[in-house]
Amino acid sequence: MRVKVQLVICADDDGMDTIHEVAVLEKDCHRIEQLGLTLTEAKQLLTHLQQHVVAHQVSVFVTTRSHCGACDAPLQRKEETTRGLRTLFGTVRLPNPRFYHCRCQGHTTSTFRPLTELLTESTTPELLFLETKWASMISYGLTARVLKDFLPLEETLNATTIQNHTLAVAQRCEEGLSEEVVICEDRCPPDGSLASHREEPITVGLDGGYVRDWEQKQRHFEVIVGKVVPANQPAKYLGFVQTYDTNPTQRLGTLLQSQGGQDTQRLTFLSDGGETVRNLPGQLSPEATHLLDWFHLTMRLTVLGQYLKGLIRLQREVGEGIQKTLESMKWLLWHGKVDKALDRLWHINQSVAPFADRYPRFPQLKRTLQKFGTYLENNRSFLPNYGRRYRRGEVISTAFVESTVNCVLSKRFVKRQSMQWTKRGAHLLLQMRVKSLNTELASTFCRWYPDFQVEDTALAA
Repeated sequence: MRVKVQLVICADDDGMDTIHEVAVLEKDCHRIEQLGLTLTEAKQLLTHLQQHVVAHQVSVFVTTRSHCGACDAPLQRKEETTRGLRTLFGTVRLPNPRFYHCRCQGHTTSTFRPLTELLTESTTPELLFLETKWASMISYGLTARVLKDFLPLEETLNATTIQNHTLAVAQRCEEGLSEEVVICEDRCPPDGSLASHREEPITVGLDGGYVRDWEQKQRHFEVIVGKVVPANQPAKYLGFVQTYDTNPTQRLGTLLQSQGGQDTQRLTFLSDGGETVRNLPGQLSPEATHLLDWFHLTMRLTVLGQYLKGLIRLQREVGEGIQKTLESMKWLLWHGKVDKALDRLWHINQSVAPFADRYPRFPQLKRTLQKFGTYLENNRSFLPNYGRRYRRGEVISTAFVESTVNCVLSKRFVKRQSMQWTKRGAHLLLQMRVKSLNTELASTFCRWYPDFQVEDTALAA
């Protein structure tokens, strides 16, 4: 069986249609594997179709600009070269003529290339979109392999090309960040009413993760990730390298605006109270509420309780008394009584002192007690009455942010494989990762290219 594939380009002015013979396929029909097009045949077919369609479009475009716009005189051609355009279905080589400007008008240059106006970039937006989206999900090298497996792309496509394109898209997004958005819950509406204060508060959970530093091989730098959870909108992700990013406030403000956040809407930040995250909410939104989340607090209490269990085996009565003191300290923290909780911690320190020579893990216990005391002191102003907030149905924990670190950071930056990153590279790729997770990447491309058409789907969180 011979199958002939032809492309017919219909003339707009009722002229002669243009017919191109794209391919002639020899097909059998005796076995299941012979049915339909093979992947190789489909790639070749798409490549030839793309070449003819793009060449015709460019020819029409150049023809419309080969006459003077003022006097309609034909322009003299100086030379003709070729120019490549990387498309979703292969690289297309196109004629790129140079014309002399018409003498009826003055110009700063004597010649021009019409194709420069059309081909503002060497890669089509749809290919850039797919490269960027896949690179935000898997490694640059694997992205190149996946795209070449299913699309008729040139063999020279490699991880470096994918990386350069992805970071260029990310840099363009960074340069397009809106002006700084001031988020303040004490601002009132112009009419003086308090209606907007009835808006449900937005919860922002923050946490940090670490990736290996490319420049300082044995060191890591921290990446801040977060999840913004409005009451009546889908949650969205946030991420940046704190020591590199200069626009964290604009970044958060833009994200809140995309979720319908109002200037007067209350923000509640919850974090683990770590040193690098502790002061971040004040920088992002000075008027917002910042709380130490209960999940991280109880995790530290659980670790402390594990150390104290060893004392029961040495002296049951004393050990159980210390355990009860720890439980009462947890109750006090639950009700926001920080000073009394610190007193209980001091009593625990005194009570465990006699076990210094008998308990093998005593040094670790003392160190844990000291760190926990410092932790409470540093986060004293961020410890609310958790019980009251819980009864009101208000958020008290950022357990959801723990999965955010894995979803945004670990799944792409592959900590287990000891991948190394520059701060710029990690930050820019992180922006593409969160845009893909938030299904915002396609809308970004549509804003840049008004006629861009693509269906964006969310990544698996």
